[in-house]
Amino acid sequence: MVAPALIVSLLLGIYPVLDTFRMSLLQYDLLRIAKDGTPFVGVQNYLEVLKNPQFIQAFVNTILFTLIAVTVVTTLGLIVSQLLNLEFRGRGIVRVIAMIPWFIPPVVASMIWLWMFQTDRSPINQVLRETGLISSNIQFLTDTRSFAFFSIPMIAVSIVRVWGGLPFVSLFLLAGLQALPKDIYEAAKIDGAGQLQRFFLITLPLLRPVLGILLILLTLGGLGHFDINYVMTKGGPQGLTNLLSILSYQQAFIFFRFDLASAVSTLIVLLTAPLAIYYIVNQVKDQS
Repeated sequence: MVAPALIVSLLLGIYPVLDTFRMSLLQYDLLRIAKDGTPFVGVQNYLEVLKNPQFIQAFVNTILFTLIAVTVVTTLGLIVSQLLNLEFRGRGIVRVIAMIPWFIPPVVASMIWLWMFQTDRSPINQVLRETGLISSNIQFLTDTRSFAFFSIPMIAVSIVRVWGGLPFVSLFLLAGLQALPKDIYEAAKIDGAGQLQRFFLITLPLLRPVLGILLILLTLGGLGHFDINYVMTKGGPQGLTNLLSILSYQQAFIFFRFDLASAVSTLIVLLTAPLAIYYIVNQVKDQS
């Protein structure tokens, strides 16, 4: 019964990962392959990648992007899910509206936000100017200034990531909230516990298993993220929004260095593998 799904997973999941690792141990430069072939070079590609300043920048950006997106979207998701869990008139309509960003493909959403973030025609800049909060337009995607590890372009693409991921997080947490026993909250009310006390002393502890799974899934998605950053900035300006996945794409399809691209991709797998294994082991334990 599971054979078809297993075969598809092997062909589209396991085999590409293994073949990427094999390619990372070879010299696989498309511009030189006709002359030099694909000789075995061992870990030379990894050493070359690790010495590359672009890799260091992309690695830091990937960690930073993941931390920003996961922290903000989880915090907002806890708030939104609490609101959606309340009983009020028109709750179903509000829930549908809150899910709208989830229905929009990431590439389409990126193009919409790309227009929103245009320096000269941005409606966001227009509103900020009219309210007197700014005197000159904010360069959301082209400002090359950085503050420590933060930059305006990184914050901008992180906002889009949060906007697109919020419905999933809210729905995930809403399902967890609806599974919590209501009698505990009634007893807490009788004992005089306020709303914040019930949230921090009852809701958060009981949601810990759901939050743990959610944080793992969000972190895995952040470490391997590609589409929004590539469509909106292609990793620019000056590499401020470049991620490991984009760096791998650039090495393969711009510089034709499939060996270096494979090395970067393998490093992404090594970065995400511990979390993935932890998630799978916990799922197996819960089902057994």
